[in-house]
Amino acid sequence: MSAAGLHRRATSSLQHLRRSAAQCSWHEVRLHLKPRCSRQAPYHQVLGGLPISVRSASFSSVTAPVSMSGSSSLLQQVLALIPKLSEDRHKGQAGKIAVIGGCREYTGAPFFSAISALRVGADIAHVFCTQGAATVIKGYSPELIVHPYLPAGEDRDDTEKLSKEAEDEVVERAIRAITPWLPKFDAVVVGPGLGRDDLVLRTASRVLQAVVERGIPLVVDADGLWMVNSAPALVKGKHGAIVLTPNVVELGRLAEALGVDAKGADAARRLARALDGPAVLQKGRLDVAADAHGQLECEEPGSLRRVGGQGDVLSGCLAAFMAWIQRGQEPWAGDGARQGPPAALLACYGSSLIVRKAAHRAYACKGRAMGAPDLIDQLGPVVDDLVGDH
Repeated sequence: MSAAGLHRRATSSLQHLRRSAAQCSWHEVRLHLKPRCSRQAPYHQVLGGLPISVRSASFSSVTAPVSMSGSSSLLQQVLALIPKLSEDRHKGQAGKIAVIGGCREYTGAPFFSAISALRVGADIAHVFCTQGAATVIKGYSPELIVHPYLPAGEDRDDTEKLSKEAEDEVVERAIRAITPWLPKFDAVVVGPGLGRDDLVLRTASRVLQAVVERGIPLVVDADGLWMVNSAPALVKGKHGAIVLTPNVVELGRLAEALGVDAKGADAARRLARALDGPAVLQKGRLDVAADAHGQLECEEPGSLRRVGGQGDVLSGCLAAFMAWIQRGQEPWAGDGARQGPPAALLACYGSSLIVRKAAHRAYACKGRAMGAPDLIDQLGPVVDDLVGDH
């Protein structure tokens, strides 16, 4: 082929790519693009329904899909948790979130978690990380408030091993720096990007205990689950707004640590019963939110591609929902003070629903090239569609 012919072909291909990219705005995806998977419904059909199953003697006496009227009622309960936009509101009223995590190797996870809380509607997000991660995370976004307070062996200039007493003092200094901030937050996420450094884990464990003692809503994810796996007493028997968010591998580890069978549709509920207090949001083909008394299953179509960071996005969205409940009048415990599922399970379901819808849209636009940032870009539009705050 001549040089002119090659040039014409290249120009034609470039124009096609530009047209395709232009069609991949969220608005065009929402209204026109069809998903690449034949089993997934077009978005306008997905938005018109709420696929869900309820399996609990407390929530339903039978194991069966909820009727459309019942699922619509659940959706309304979820949407009622999301703050309405108003000129009368001030910064902070829609939630202040903290993420405890981030080390030199893992800077993306805490960023994805914190920025997702903002993108879904929270007002303020802080990240408490190691010194080696702080500058990197600050560079990702000026919207995040980053505190380099977690101590890590990797950040030390010398190679001499600290004595036990010196390590204890390092941890205590970190705790003294972090704990005064805790009362400012409406919800805390512990785990994304913590890594396995002993000083980091010891400090994060102490912070987790302080959060529980203060009754601040808590999401435990990723490396935070590793800590719980090693020391279940951190959350076992603790009653309050605590949610663990394991994937299939993490669920298996926790189940083994607690002597629970991890197989079957009721695995999350069995794990919640063994924990005797915290709720569990099991991530997988279906997302299952369970406490000791019942569970909700979110069957919303998501993405065929499971991207790194998607669980971190979910943890940030869940923290935002928990912050909204904390600032509202919803009782946390399933003590009969409210009708329907407990507030913690509504928060789990709402965050799962939004993340799955966002993943569905991102995949329809990007396909195999989809990444966590593409998913995050869709969070706000999904909430706008559901709530109607265009």
